Amino acid sequence: MRQVLTILMVIGLIWAGAKFKAYFSQRMAEQQAKLEGPPRTAPGKLPGLDPSLEASLETAKKGGADGVRDWLRLHRSEVEDPRLAEIDLDYVVLVGRSNPGEAKRVLRAVKPRVAAGTPLHKRLLQLEQVYP
Repeated sequence: MRQVLTILMVIGLIWAGAKFKAYFSQRMAEQQAKLEGPPRTAPGKLPGLDPSLEASLETAKKGGADGVRDWLRLHRSEVEDPRLAEIDLDYVVLVGRSNPGEAKRVLRAVKPRVAAGTPLHKRLLQLEQVYP
């Protein structure tokens, strides 16, 4: 009788350990999801810009080349490539009519950051034809 009880106790401990492990794994996954938070990019946009800055960028684009230039001065450290390169290329388009020298300078600075095969590469090549 004692042997049967010992076997039942060992089986119970193994079962309880498996249940604890499953519970612990689930809780760790939930905590990891909370730490990661919401996605750090706006839907339909390239990664590298926090969604909270999208509204201010759109406002700056309405202000033309000066607005985008000022926005980049304020927020350049908060934006990462490839989105930073995309914003720089937008600035090249906006400033190109009034200051082609500035457009060429920014285009030369962006070129090393855009790899072949990326979504921005085709746009970069088109702008290089306009501002050689």
